[in-house]
Amino acid sequence: MNNFGIFAKVTSTLFVLLTPILILYAFSNRTSVDLLKDEIMKVKQNQIGTFAGQLDHTLLQLDTYQKMLYESTDVRNLAYPDLLDDILQKYRTVRTVSEEINRLAGYGEWKAVIAVSYPKAGNAIRSNSSLNALPARLPDGDMTWQYFEDPDGAYFLEVLSYPRSSGAQDDSDMRVVVKMDVVEIKSALSDFKTSGSGDPFLYQPGSAPIYNYSSDRELIDELLEGFQSELSLDNGYFLSQAGRSSYQIHYQKVDSLGWYVVDYVPISQIMAPIERNRTMFYAISSMMLFMAIFLAFVVYRNVQIPFRKLMQSMNLIEKGIYSIRMKDRPKGEFRYVYDRFNSMASRIEALIEDVFKEQLRSKEATLKHLQSQINPHFLYNTLAYIKSMIELGEKESAIAMTMSLSKYYRYTTKTGRKLATLEEELDMVSHYLQINGSLMDGFEYEIEVEPITLRMEVPRLIVQPIVENVIVHGFKNQSGFGMIRIRGTTDGDHARLTVEDSGVGMEPSVMEAMNHRLRAANTEEIESGMKNVHQRLKLLYGEGSGLTLRESPLGGVCAELIWKCPE
Repeated sequence: MNNFGIFAKVTSTLFVLLTPILILYAFSNRTSVDLLKDEIMKVKQNQIGTFAGQLDHTLLQLDTYQKMLYESTDVRNLAYPDLLDDILQKYRTVRTVSEEINRLAGYGEWKAVIAVSYPKAGNAIRSNSSLNALPARLPDGDMTWQYFEDPDGAYFLEVLSYPRSSGAQDDSDMRVVVKMDVVEIKSALSDFKTSGSGDPFLYQPGSAPIYNYSSDRELIDELLEGFQSELSLDNGYFLSQAGRSSYQIHYQKVDSLGWYVVDYVPISQIMAPIERNRTMFYAISSMMLFMAIFLAFVVYRNVQIPFRKLMQSMNLIEKGIYSIRMKDRPKGEFRYVYDRFNSMASRIEALIEDVFKEQLRSKEATLKHLQSQINPHFLYNTLAYIKSMIELGEKESAIAMTMSLSKYYRYTTKTGRKLATLEEELDMVSHYLQINGSLMDGFEYEIEVEPITLRMEVPRLIVQPIVENVIVHGFKNQSGFGMIRIRGTTDGDHARLTVEDSGVGMEPSVMEAMNHRLRAANTEEIESGMKNVHQRLKLLYGEGSGLTLRESPLGGVCAELIWKCPE
């Protein structure tokens, strides 16, 4: 009953929404015709305005390139060859200018001929172009974009002389020339027409129009009658008659050229979409009434039901049941949501398990070190050493041992923090080595770690088990003097800390088996301290982190700790 109620509510809502739409459209269609017509006019005006702006922008870019060449020292130096030291320098300057001209001419979609003429020297450098070359004789005086026609084709030309002169061209030492062929503009007009415009062309009163390649020239010539009286503003539109049809004509002035971009649209073409849309609306509206019921059912089955199941599963996650998984996956987008939910639940369950394991291992490490360091033999031997030093009058040795023992126990018994800087960890290790070195008097140690590595945070009591393992096992039954070397570096995304010794070492096969057991899951076959160190690094920093054993150049074992650097 509840399901039918939801279905009925959705269906009723769709009917309530559709009925006013039909009524409002019937009353608003007549008034919207004029509004749509104005909007289409604005769109058309924006189209030709955009095209005119692009053309104007391209010409302004060419102006900029011309001024860059005009101000170039290398370009001007070629006007005075006597200033150049030798032929090689002149050749290099010519090559530099030529490369710069070709680079500037290659920018943009519109291609132009850019050249530097030296009238007095009788030579010129121009860009490599498939367009027509420069005119046989350049016009006298400087000019901004001017329109010219010759047997080879029409073009726009811009000339800038140095020094500035309005006289004959031979009076200047250098002239920077930019030539834009009309074929480029025709191609741009054709592309503009292909993109959805009507039949654009370029026009200036008193000059022949520049058509696109597929224009209706007869119609344009007919529409051109009376254009000059209408082009009183920089942009706008007006109505014109040609034959039995009325046309809406839009124009936009290109400031750089002084020409107008003109486009026309038949009035019948403007009204055709409106009439067509009105007919289509009434036909589609009848179909929407039927689709409303079907849509309500589809929405309920494909959205409401999967969403309800998803909410139920999320409530179970909130209650701590992380083993829940979405079954009976639907088709469409909810299949992806179900898959992501299952992946999220699996990830949460795995993360919680990893965090739990890390907490257990951290507690295990802390308890192990508390127990081992409160070991009566270790403590008794240290106190006995202090007593002996006092009896022998070695006051400073007794004080040093007391301070080392105090700092060591202060660090190992501090359980409030799970992380510490490597510098703090190594400081504790140093005290531990000083204590054992005084008791055993059979080894030396050195610590060399980069400053950036010292500032990194690591799990507490991560290095001490390795050092303890060296003293307990590495130097056992060793007759010579022992050496422990600790080095730390940062290599890209990883930090490395090595603990090397000159102890008895181990066979390669034994070491390989030990590395294998370190990385094996659920193994307790090796010493718990080593396994604990490896697993804590792996859980905290991810794959690629952990403990690796290998042979040391000192003769014993090298234990390498690797972890990812913080981002």
